[in-house]
Amino acid sequence: MATDLVAAPDREVGRVVAFAQIGLGFLVSSFGPYLAGIAAELDRPRGELVWLTMMFGAGLVLAAALGPAALHAGAGLVMRVACGGITVGAVAMAVRPNLSVAGPGSVLVGVGCAAIALATPPLLRGPGAAKRIAIAVGVSSAAGVLAPLAFGALETAGVAGRWAILAAVPVLLAAVAHRTVRGTPDEAVARVRLPVGPASLGWLRIVLSVASEFCFVVWGVARLVDTGVALGTASALGASFGIGMAVGRLVGPRFVDRSWAVGAAVGVTIAGTVVVYLGQDPVTVTVGIAVASLGIAPLYPIMLGAMVSVPGLTSRHSASIASLASGTAILAAPAALGWLDGQIGLREAFLLPIPLMLVLLLLARRRA
Repeated sequence: MATDLVAAPDREVGRVVAFAQIGLGFLVSSFGPYLAGIAAELDRPRGELVWLTMMFGAGLVLAAALGPAALHAGAGLVMRVACGGITVGAVAMAVRPNLSVAGPGSVLVGVGCAAIALATPPLLRGPGAAKRIAIAVGVSSAAGVLAPLAFGALETAGVAGRWAILAAVPVLLAAVAHRTVRGTPDEAVARVRLPVGPASLGWLRIVLSVASEFCFVVWGVARLVDTGVALGTASALGASFGIGMAVGRLVGPRFVDRSWAVGAAVGVTIAGTVVVYLGQDPVTVTVGIAVASLGIAPLYPIMLGAMVSVPGLTSRHSASIASLASGTAILAAPAALGWLDGQIGLREAFLLPIPLMLVLLLLARRRA
């Protein structure tokens, strides 16, 4: 009987994780179009509203602190509660352009998405886990491509793009309705001293890689709007980032172990960023965003893999550090770029990923 509580048919577990990851990928990719759209609806500066799209980062920081304790209740339960909370939050964000409603909704979405990211590995643990996790991330990336296209279609039709968020609700409810398992419990491990130096270096590398990614996730559509195209068109063109990320993460694993992988990825990212800066028309900026996404795509997996391989760092430590690093980046980078937008303009502000990439390249060559 106890075994039944821990082990359930892999197909059922994979299905609920897939539903949750579809919702996660769609909603995270909605942040950029949502920010541009609600700022236009409320006639407010974009920089004042960037906090609405930063709640995923706040959720990751919270997950780093509380996640391991929450998982004692069971990864399946955490997943279902997260999907239920996200559903409520997504409805709140979609139905009204009112900060008193959308603000709390964005908190629920952000914390719930972070909980999904935390609960997925325990549910998929076991023989063949790496392949299952890779498939789950791929499903999430594919769903992310659809979000800006949905926003763009609604805006072009004269409907507020925020309603596209509701497209994630059916799959999230399907995850809530499924019976899931607790996940495989952690094996007992001897208590060891945390390798502070290597862990800190790994944390900073992940911060830099995720910071660059979310500069584009949150502000890419706004940069396209500044070239003079309508919000609907900009949202659709913004899908180029999600497509590039999906392609990069599909192809990237073949090259991540090469000594030149980080240098090549950083070089491609910088090249794309320069094109985004120089571009005066939507086609050029879209090309720059797509090129940058191809470079950014493999950086997080490379940096996470390097940290996981640090001797003396347990899987639980790695998960918490990665969650904290990602949350820090998602909180800080879009806010910094938004502040620069108000000071010098978004075109110049989009140069921010370049110094981030150069520091990352320097740190990637260091051994703590």
